[in-house]
Amino acid sequence: MRPERVVDVSEDPGEMDRLAERLRPSVNRAQVLARFDEMFRAGAPPDPFPDGFHPGRFLATSIWGPFDSFTLGLSRLWMPWRGKVFDRGTQEGVNRFVQATASRLALKAVFPSYRPERSTNDWIEAFPFRNRVAPGELDPDVSVYKIDYDFEANPDLLIRRILDEIVQVAPGRYLGKILFRASGRFYPIGFFSLRSP
Repeated sequence: MRPERVVDVSEDPGEMDRLAERLRPSVNRAQVLARFDEMFRAGAPPDPFPDGFHPGRFLATSIWGPFDSFTLGLSRLWMPWRGKVFDRGTQEGVNRFVQATASRLALKAVFPSYRPERSTNDWIEAFPFRNRVAPGELDPDVSVYKIDYDFEANPDLLIRRILDEIVQVAPGRYLGKILFRASGRFYPIGFFSLRSP
């Protein structure tokens, strides 16, 4: 499926990064999250679908002001997630993390029985996903590219409850909304960005 229009929701391709850099949850949380949401709702499924490694950036959580401040501070000190690897042909992919002792220990501590998909001296690939285009869970009028973790290869605890949705917001730039399923409903918990290599 191809979008009906060329997508470029911002005159400034660096806007997502600048919003993330100026985010101060105790000061401008609502404004920044509203702009991310506005950009997301103006996007469309990627065209073409992503293929290969796409570097990523964590932008913000959208859970609760004090918690968002904590996660933002932590992510600025340590963020092992590096992006996502897509296989356009199979509509599957995997997350890529920096290969470091801290990353391995964190994975082992949170998911003791989980084994990453692949590992090299430079990175760890973990938490595979499947892709499809469908209406957004919270934005049913927006067609999105779903990144679905809810299958047996992923840990039941936490990961299978996450659903990422991405839209293209500029050529080679994607905005992702992170959703969490609880009690049969999805709740927005954050945003991330991806870019073509």
